[in-house]
Amino acid sequence: MRVQFGFAFALATAVWAIPAIAQPVCVEPIPPAAPDPRKATPQQMHDAVNDAKAFISQSDVYQLCLANYIQAQRDEAVKEKTPFDAAMAANLQKKIDSNQAAKIRTGAEINDAVSAYKLAHPNN
Repeated sequence: MRVQFGFAFALATAVWAIPAIAQPVCVEPIPPAAPDPRKATPQQMHDAVNDAKAFISQSDVYQLCLANYIQAQRDEAVKEKTPFDAAMAANLQKKIDSNQAAKIRTGAEINDAVSAYKLAHPNN
């Protein structure tokens, strides 16, 4: 009985894990929030600029990871003479496009916040 349960558990675990194995291990960065330029301290503004730069840099790594995964899947399909999963590629491309939009938005928000901060605090 114990062996049957162990085998069933192992089989269920293996079947459940197969889709996870096929997915890329690319970590999507979380965009930072821009501070309120009227209330922020110089240190908070400095930290916000660094957070935005880090997000943009991490996004480049994330997008490259996804693009490399798509290419690896394309290469594997050619090598194995199997159909390429265009739906998977389209889904990952949507993630790349969404992250690119977040990068642009984050850059614009921090630039606007810095400009507003300089207007609100001309002596800093």
